[in-house]
Amino acid sequence: MGKQERAVHRLLNLVFALQDADRRGGRMLTPEWIRSRVDGYGDCSADAFHRRLHRDITTLGRAGVPLEQRSSETGGTAYRLLTDRYELPEVSFTPEESAVLGLAGHMGQTSELGVFARSGWTKLAAAGVSRDLSEAPVFTAVNDTHRLDPAILGNLITIIREGLRMSFDYVATPTSEPVRRTMDPWAIVTHQDKLYLIGHDIDRDAPRCFRVLRIAKVYAKRQEITHPQPEEDLQNIVVESLRALHARVDAVLTIPEGIAHELAAVGTKREDGRTEFLDVDRAWLSRTAAGFAPEVIVHEPADVRADVIALLKGAAR
Repeated sequence: MGKQERAVHRLLNLVFALQDADRRGGRMLTPEWIRSRVDGYGDCSADAFHRRLHRDITTLGRAGVPLEQRSSETGGTAYRLLTDRYELPEVSFTPEESAVLGLAGHMGQTSELGVFARSGWTKLAAAGVSRDLSEAPVFTAVNDTHRLDPAILGNLITIIREGLRMSFDYVATPTSEPVRRTMDPWAIVTHQDKLYLIGHDIDRDAPRCFRVLRIAKVYAKRQEITHPQPEEDLQNIVVESLRALHARVDAVLTIPEGIAHELAAVGTKREDGRTEFLDVDRAWLSRTAAGFAPEVIVHEPADVRADVIALLKGAAR
């Protein structure tokens, strides 16, 4: 071990000893205690030890480590770490910042950044730090950041930053076919560990959000956006859009005999030949009715009819 490495090793040991003493009631560490208990100080004469300790205390002070110094009972100087000034304050992040950090952390797990991070703990452990893993949780959180294609995310961020209109394929459910959508994008918002692209949907002429994990084939158009980001909180728009997506509605459809048995089984046939639905999932009704178009016709409500038309236009493109 070189001279510089020995000095770093000794300084780390001294800081850890001061931290431990402060956590055990704020005990002051005397030079005698440091020389006998802290690795790196017991291999020299008394005069050399005092010079080395004085130099190390000065180095720690210049590095910003707050120390209290008092005269000890033996006539020397005792030292104590001021933990309340040394430890960093509690850090909090916005949902957007948390999503970015989570994505970056996941990318680091499988790249050379992960190796670097693990090596950092190895160096601390070698300096004398210990940790107890018996109470550590034995699970790994799995969310959109673990499954997201970085290329898709990179394309979305670039297009948003350039202020361009975009198009992409969107798969509403794992069993549904991709639908081409066109949007003036505003931002990527996180909600309940999921990432959503939010913007103005050109086809429906209204704000919409799409889960990024279900987006593919992202392309920028040679046209700047014409629907700028509103002043309203985008997080609220996402929450309201998701609530509307899972809304339940009453509806009236025309379902010819022998077609769309799964729809007909849920509704009630009226005397006029139309089928009435009470309290059904709006998204399911729209997708299923669109799958049996043009034979199946939605008469009401108007917003479900608009959803079906938009799905059919997207499929036609």
